[in-house]
Amino acid sequence: MADEKDLKSEAKIIAFSGPKEGAGKTTLALNLALGWAGIQKRPVLVVPLDPLARQEHSFYLNIKKPVSVADLLRTLGNTNIAVVGGLLRGKISMSQWGVGLLPLGNTRAQVASISPKILIPILSRLSQTFDIFLDVDSSFPMQAFAFDIADKVFWVSQATRTHLNATVQLFNDYKEQHYPMDRLSVICNAYDMPGSIGYAEIENFYSKLGQEIDVFLPWDEEVMSSSNRREVEIIVNPQAEWVKGLRLVLAKIRDLKPAPKDWTASVSDAEFTQAAQEIWSPVLFNETKTQNVKDHVADEEQAGLAKLSFWDDLKQKVHKEVVHTLEIEHIVVSDESAASAQTRKRVAAIVDDILQKQPNLQFSRDQRARFSSELLDEILGLGPLEVLMRDPAVTEIMVNAFDKIFIEQKGKLTLTKYKFRNNDQVVQVIKRIVAPLGRRIDESVPLVDARLKDGSRVNAIISPLAVSGPTLTIRRFSQKPFGPEDYYRFGTITPACMEFIEQCVKIRKNIIVCGGTGTGKTTFLNAISGYIADDERIITVEDTAELRLQQPHWVSLESRPPNVEGKGAVTIQDLVKNCLRMRPDRIVVGECRGGEALDMLQAMNTGHEGSLTTIHANTPRDGLSRLEAMCMQTGAELPVYVIREMIASAVN
Repeated sequence: MADEKDLKSEAKIIAFSGPKEGAGKTTLALNLALGWAGIQKRPVLVVPLDPLARQEHSFYLNIKKPVSVADLLRTLGNTNIAVVGGLLRGKISMSQWGVGLLPLGNTRAQVASISPKILIPILSRLSQTFDIFLDVDSSFPMQAFAFDIADKVFWVSQATRTHLNATVQLFNDYKEQHYPMDRLSVICNAYDMPGSIGYAEIENFYSKLGQEIDVFLPWDEEVMSSSNRREVEIIVNPQAEWVKGLRLVLAKIRDLKPAPKDWTASVSDAEFTQAAQEIWSPVLFNETKTQNVKDHVADEEQAGLAKLSFWDDLKQKVHKEVVHTLEIEHIVVSDESAASAQTRKRVAAIVDDILQKQPNLQFSRDQRARFSSELLDEILGLGPLEVLMRDPAVTEIMVNAFDKIFIEQKGKLTLTKYKFRNNDQVVQVIKRIVAPLGRRIDESVPLVDARLKDGSRVNAIISPLAVSGPTLTIRRFSQKPFGPEDYYRFGTITPACMEFIEQCVKIRKNIIVCGGTGTGKTTFLNAISGYIADDERIITVEDTAELRLQQPHWVSLESRPPNVEGKGAVTIQDLVKNCLRMRPDRIVVGECRGGEALDMLQAMNTGHEGSLTTIHANTPRDGLSRLEAMCMQTGAELPVYVIREMIASAVN
């Protein structure tokens, strides 16, 4: 009988898995469970996570019809806590060696009905009494949550090609899902069986995967024959060479320090709470412990956050190590999607390897994944903005300060939870945006307009102009341009009105779209440009390329700001003059802001009918007045009445 101190100690949860069936995983788990029960006071519970509901464990432990999880659900599901007390523990089927057995069910149908959200609260309660040995089938999802809660995973494999090939694939999957690979210990079972791969080759194979083989167990014919006789080798033949190898594994279990259990890693907090309250609250938790399960989960989360106060310091430390490794491996960060994907995959592997080497790092799988994702975004992307950039519903991102990031979704502004570390990180992100474009931003050039590789428009302004800190604004555009049907769906325009505009475009009327900032002028211009015939040559001129025409005969021109020496600028006005020499059928200016308005009007009046543009103005009448003012900004000494006649003649 275990004393009170042993029962209250932290449970050890050990998982046994492997690449394929037939490696001896179940035999190992049973032998080690009996061996562990014999050298310590805490009882041991074997939980077979087997979708096929095989009866191997009950056969070897000589337990007829063991109580399963399905049985517990059926018999204790509605029992009141005042009546149950310690009944859950008393329901576990025990063998003569002090090892309990809790299968999921006695049939495949019963096993299929047991999900992690049901099983995890049960194990969390039983871990208060038992050390738990999980015999895990090699298929997901059972492997997934077992690896989340296990203090140690013994990977049982044999020295065969099929086992090694399956191991490579599964280990890659685990790394991509941020499982802490340092929890894995490899056991090579029957390593010297006739026909096996050589000892040195096996060691080299696992070394390339970043794993060492902890124990080599010899091939023992007695192990096979004893299993047929319903005998457990560690009991009937404790001096066998195979059993001596098991003692090395037991020593590892003895020295293992149980980690805080991440019970909700494989299920959401809501699922865990629902299972604990609605299904198992009468059984799993007494009233003093579960006055509110949500509060319990929140307290654990808060405690976890307190332990992660070093999060940013660790991130900066790992960041430096990653950059150093990239330099050694001569890995160049590229904007090309294929190369970028390969680089991200390699950097993720480097981050995981560095985390594995951190001593006493008690990160859950979710925390590892979040840490890795944040660090990858900082190293290869735009830091905390990357998450927002991946959301297609976000149309505008506004960084007002390093700790105040707003977004626009469906026309509504919202303050997000995302933050930069400080102003320096914001400036670094801005420089990362403008550097590939041959631009710079510093105290001498404190503001910049630029364009991301996905076409998003960027405006940045830093000190000394930005008093409250560096400010960044990113205007994003839909990957699929809006069409007439979208405007009908939004209720923006009637089909009759859109049909009128369509006819105006087709008969080559000059059209100006006006409106306030962010009202969708360019988007609407892009939509109505779809009515231009495919056999017409279209030239678009923009400050920042935003238009996405679908016609095959389309040339896109973009203005260029001055270089760091203040030279080399090419304005919209320059481009409008130049495109007149490119034999255009249509000229589309993304936005008229200044003197280019006069050149645009002259083009409209000299044989380039059907041109399109936008201007900032609140009403059509204001639009005409602003057009007049922009023409006068050119310095051309034209009387007002001449400008007005040009506008009246050009703008339909």
